[in-house]
Amino acid sequence: MPAWPTQARYGSILYDSYEYGGIALHSQISFSEHTGTHVDAPKHFIPGGLAVDEIPPDALMGRGVKIDVSALSFPDNLLPAQAILGFEKTEGPIKEGDIVMFRFGWDKKYAVAPDSGEYLKGWPGLSAEAAELLVTRKIKAAGCDTLALDKYGSKDNASHYILLKRGILIIENIRNLDKIPVFPFVIGMPLKFRSGSGSPVRLMAFTEA
Repeated sequence: MPAWPTQARYGSILYDSYEYGGIALHSQISFSEHTGTHVDAPKHFIPGGLAVDEIPPDALMGRGVKIDVSALSFPDNLLPAQAILGFEKTEGPIKEGDIVMFRFGWDKKYAVAPDSGEYLKGWPGLSAEAAELLVTRKIKAAGCDTLALDKYGSKDNASHYILLKRGILIIENIRNLDKIPVFPFVIGMPLKFRSGSGSPVRLMAFTEA
């Protein structure tokens, strides 16, 4: 699957198999803390920030807010705060404790190797002003359908520093945002890696039948 160039890839080694005479099937797996859909804990960028095993159990549980900006273009590939204000004017206010997820439309580029080249470059991101606006809304987490919440090639990683410093988690590589309503109920459960900077997470959106 697509991965940050400097991070470990997912790997699986078969150790036992009933097909080869064993009584059961099991494999050893290895991967980066930031593999696939995953959460960034504050410790990922902030020295002394909370590690993933210190995140409260309800940190990724709450009202989801999907902001679809896939039809917009914005200067320097940075989503301005105005786009969030425009969403609130149409759909209603972002509330304290919300989990805000941005659909940039990058999910359409998602592909596994050797076809993942387009997904791994040129993605847009959140501007510093937009991140600061989310801080004022006191959200729990901000997510995206790109490899990182900051734009491709970012030198300052402003969104990571602004949000993680305030204890706001970041969820990256979200899939299927095009299939959910604007306000689902969201649950995500990270693994409790001791002193970890992040974890893969199974992110689920509950909607009315």
